[in-house]
Amino acid sequence: MQSQQVQQILDVAGDLFFEYGFWNAKVSDIAARSEISTASIYKAFESKDALFRAVLARGLNRLKLLTKPLPEDEDPISQLMQASARYQDLCASPLLRDLLRAPIEHNSIPLTFRRSMCRQIRAALEGICMPPLQACGEAGLLDPDRLKDAFRLLSAYIEHQTLWYGLLVSPTVKNPIGHEHVAEEAVRITLSAYPPRRDEASAPFDGDPQSVVVTPLRSHRAPKD
Repeated sequence: MQSQQVQQILDVAGDLFFEYGFWNAKVSDIAARSEISTASIYKAFESKDALFRAVLARGLNRLKLLTKPLPEDEDPISQLMQASARYQDLCASPLLRDLLRAPIEHNSIPLTFRRSMCRQIRAALEGICMPPLQACGEAGLLDPDRLKDAFRLLSAYIEHQTLWYGLLVSPTVKNPIGHEHVAEEAVRITLSAYPPRRDEASAPFDGDPQSVVVTPLRSHRAPKD
């Protein structure tokens, strides 16, 4: 089978799997919509499970391409703002929502494959934000010993405002409700929660949002020429 036909099958299969779920999506329907015989599909993919895993594997590869770090040619705050905005866009995208939905849906994906998927998704998302977080730590804007914690807080805020709304509150909505200032607010909260330790008496963030002192972002931005 030609590569173009394989890609066509994966495109259609992805749409049907994520629209109807693994169990309700039929290979005969995938064949009809892709205008390729069912027998040809089974020649390319030995089973429905294999086809589903191929769809997910291609989605993971696309995610990895989309989460490559940006060039570090701006000040750390601007880098972190751009990374957060990219993170928010991904969380609102059908690609990421469908990839995350697959491991928690009732289907026949082996547990080891589910765990591997989750690790790869998290590593890809972490790859967006960790370089600018490290830059903020090196610039004295963030506690360099709490970068992992900072990433968890940043990602949790963005995902709560975008991704989980689409998955849990309104899973049938293709584009969940948008929030214009989510990325900026996530950066503000993260920098405020994990400031550089000035002395031993500085208390670490205890998880209570009410304890966060808001950090103005503009004061940290490099002056423009």
